[in-house]
Amino acid sequence: MRYLSDFRWLQQWKQNNWQRRGKPICAAALWQNIAARVENLVVKVRHVDAHVPKSRATEEHQDNQQADQAAKIEVAQVDPDWQHKGELFIAWWAHDTSGHQGRDATYRWAHD
Repeated sequence: MRYLSDFRWLQQWKQNNWQRRGKPICAAALWQNIAARVENLVVKVRHVDAHVPKSRATEEHQDNQQADQAAKIEVAQVDPDWQHKGELFIAWWAHDTSGHQGRDATYRWAHD
């Protein structure tokens, strides 16, 4: 378990004017908002595997499902184009993660 305030990348982004490798952080305004809100809080962040059969679901899994549903409702109320923006974010992430090799190389990387 780690604390969000200990995540070096969040501090590095802030120090680098919300850029990574000279490029703007995707959804920088959202990360700035998160950073401002948790600056003086102790926030525990840990992974919960959301893809488990209901027979193995713990209270954490149920909480995770409720949080996911609430987030979808909130985002849909705020921005009717949230799904398209989510797809754009995934495409940006795939491009960044695959090494900025262009559209065709990113497509091949995603399918390998």
